[in-house]
Amino acid sequence: GGEGWLEILGAQEHNLKSIDVALPLHRLVCITGVSGSGKSTLVQDVLHAALLRQLGKPTEAPGKHRALRGFEHIANVAMVDQTPIGKTTRSNPASYVGAYDAIRKLFAQAPLAKERGYTPGTFSFNSASSATSGRCPTCEGKGFEHVEMQFLSDVYLRCPDCDGRRFRGEVLEVELRGKSIADVLELTISEAVAFFAEHPEVLARLQPLADVGLDYLRLGQPVPTLSG
Repeated sequence: GGEGWLEILGAQEHNLKSIDVALPLHRLVCITGVSGSGKSTLVQDVLHAALLRQLGKPTEAPGKHRALRGFEHIANVAMVDQTPIGKTTRSNPASYVGAYDAIRKLFAQAPLAKERGYTPGTFSFNSASSATSGRCPTCEGKGFEHVEMQFLSDVYLRCPDCDGRRFRGEVLEVELRGKSIADVLELTISEAVAFFAEHPEVLARLQPLADVGLDYLRLGQPVPTLSG
């Protein structure tokens, strides 16, 4: 024990048999073990909840344990898990970080878009009611059709009308330096950072994704295909 350690004493929730665990601080610590050995119980139910309680934050009752020591060295705690960040296939990395709003504004400012009376909403998957809605009416901007199979996994078929490009053909005629909105959504974050180098509003939103090594994701990748 002592400074620089976090100790859980007498953890006995679920499969944990009254164990004492000492974790060194200022280190990347991995908890390993066979399935059912209590890894999640120890980290999520006991440690995370006990730390939240000590920090005065709302939490479920921590898993059963005798004591927690060394928590005074810790200023904050965050649980990063695999819960998906969204269920709608219309959400994507660009919309999640707020870059898509800025990108849609740029497309709406293109000469052809102005001539046709398009707005930023024209380049959205979500606005169906608007007269200027640009999403493909067949797949409602999803890019594919969802077929429920009775005894097998559901099947997703590329939309026959927009060929998976999600927008009406005339909307794809509006281009930004030779790329349509569908082309831009196919760019990786890293390609998009270069493409939008002159547009600080887009860049400021995308840069954090590049900074943490997610620059291989495509701007338009559906959020349900990503781990939280």
